[in-house]
Amino acid sequence: MKKRHPESLENCLITFKKSWSEIDNIMELTKKWEIIVGKDLSKACKPLKIEKGILTIVANHPEWRQALIYNKHKLKDSIKKFGIKLENIKIIQDYQSNVLKKEYPNLNKDWDNHPSRIQNEELSICKICNSPTPKGEIKRWGKCSFCWRVK
Repeated sequence: MKKRHPESLENCLITFKKSWSEIDNIMELTKKWEIIVGKDLSKACKPLKIEKGILTIVANHPEWRQALIYNKHKLKDSIKKFGIKLENIKIIQDYQSNVLKKEYPNLNKDWDNHPSRIQNEELSICKICNSPTPKGEIKRWGKCSFCWRVK
């Protein structure tokens, strides 16, 4: 196992200050994001982080991601006008938010209205076994399906 060489306190503070300035930059960028990219695009993507001079942007749809990639140089220039210097911009797809936004049907409502379900008002009483049975069975055979099977 290799020994780590301790760094001077000055180097540690410089590194800490640099990382803190990246946090300040991402907060500033988030505040001005709608101004930088426009109202429509600001709803579809957001700045995620700045790490080692690389801005990572999350897009919620492949088409928006492609549009950002195509205009990456213009975006970099717009951000530079606000005093944030970047080496590069990385644009990624956000799959998780699409999953969370997906609306699922109300299964209880679907089950209650399913054709296989018998509503109480559609039931008759079988004359042979006195069991509740759908009106259609009584109409067709004159008895419930259980009694019809017995014959």
